[in-house]
Amino acid sequence: MNKLDGRNLRSTKSQKLIIDAVIKLFQSGNFNPTAQEVSDESGIGIRTVFRQFDDMENLINAVDQEYHQKRPLMIKVDPNLTIKTRLKQIIETRNNIYSKESNIMMMTIFMSWKYKFLLKRYRNWQKFFRDETEKAIPELKKLDKQSQELIDAILSFAFWTRLNGQGMKKSEIKKAMYDQCLTILINNNKKGEI
Repeated sequence: MNKLDGRNLRSTKSQKLIIDAVIKLFQSGNFNPTAQEVSDESGIGIRTVFRQFDDMENLINAVDQEYHQKRPLMIKVDPNLTIKTRLKQIIETRNNIYSKESNIMMMTIFMSWKYKFLLKRYRNWQKFFRDETEKAIPELKKLDKQSQELIDAILSFAFWTRLNGQGMKKSEIKKAMYDQCLTILINNNKKGEI
């Protein structure tokens, strides 16, 4: 019995080292690590890597589950504030998440063609961000469909990535997002929709 417990303990420890190594590789910008790179980073032999995880898909799935259980996304906005202040809070929060999680999000997008569970994860993120934004700013639901989609696009990780890639400072990105969303809100308000 003790021998079995020892094996289980070593197996659990090996799995954790392997998962942590993959997360580290993702965070360093390696969005498609090889089994050998995982082995090298974890200090675990490649045969043990494949004993613990049948293939790279199972390994990436385990990493995805582990990572998101430990780091759930959260957006909190005070519903009693003005619409402009709530918009600023949403933009601030989303920008912080994008900055902190950008490599994991990029890996998810990069590998979503290969692993369907990552495509599902990315779609769930998009839905989460939109739902949380609409909870914080329910006035958005009163806008016409095109305006709703434009605001969602402006607040998206894809838009943030583009502006970030162009070398804009974080403060400039937030201001650009805020100004564009506010323009749409003001134009719709003239139509009496807000």
